Amino acid sequence: MTDFKVQIHDLIGQGSLDKAIQRAKQAALEGVTELDTPATLLSAEYEYLKRSVINGLLTPGEESTRRQSIAFRLLSLVNEVVTVSEQTTATVDKQVLLFLGANPFQQLPLELEREVQEVSDGLERFGKRQVFDFRAKIHVTPTDLQRMLLDCDYAPRLVHFAGNAVVDHPDWGTGVIFEDEQGQPLVVRGEVLALLFRQFSSVECVFLNTCHSGPSALAVGQHVRYVIGTNAAIYDVSAIVFAVAFYEAIAGGHEVPFAFEFARTRLMMSAYPQQASIPILVVDGKCDEPVYVGGSSHWGTPAAPTQTPR
Repeated sequence: MTDFKVQIHDLIGQGSLDKAIQRAKQAALEGVTELDTPATLLSAEYEYLKRSVINGLLTPGEESTRRQSIAFRLLSLVNEVVTVSEQTTATVDKQVLLFLGANPFQQLPLELEREVQEVSDGLERFGKRQVFDFRAKIHVTPTDLQRMLLDCDYAPRLVHFAGNAVVDHPDWGTGVIFEDEQGQPLVVRGEVLALLFRQFSSVECVFLNTCHSGPSALAVGQHVRYVIGTNAAIYDVSAIVFAVAFYEAIAGGHEVPFAFEFARTRLMMSAYPQQASIPILVVDGKCDEPVYVGGSSHWGTPAAPTQTPR
């Protein structure tokens, strides 16, 4: 198991940071769960660095400094890993939780990386982190979603998407906003996502943690037992509070409807209790609450950093 540490050290020594990060992510898939979220975050940071270089936003000196920082943190990360025995990991019945994030809009400073970390911490807080095969990827394309659903040793149970969605947009229509291969917005209609999830019957719950995802959630709900969406614009901080509480309840052994109400109660006790009515739960294709409440666009300038809408 410790061979991956030597390999990562060698790759970084050879200047192959791309391959070193990929090896760390592969080690996470092989059972070194301490690496999965940190390696994903480093990978997202490195991909953003490469895009910045391509777009001419960094000088060669700035690029070199940031590459060295990522390499140093990766080395520190793998050096601190204490690997578990093969016997221990083999006896765990894993539940796959796929965490996807996309935000192609630089003017919307969403804290997707913090959401990844806090959801992972929430699972661990209840002693169930080892039960979940938690796989996270930021800057997700629709093809990434397909591949992540396929590339699982265990049938996926939960799929989480953090980012943006639109309803009746003049240019994009209605759907969930992924990124294309160039990092630009790519809208996928809820009906199309429903066709994809129909092929993966093990998916019990899809969580669209974005603004205005209610209509898309209702469409996906035609083929998935539980779908969580929102019927209006939700603040970034509220979306994270709700998500963390939801997965804490799931990690505690509760079913989706309980976890949904538990998370809604957490929002009622948060800084913005009025937002507790925004998340909706679609069960077997039906929802007892409005799936969309018209209002101001979430593309405007937010009033405060904590009120950045998704």
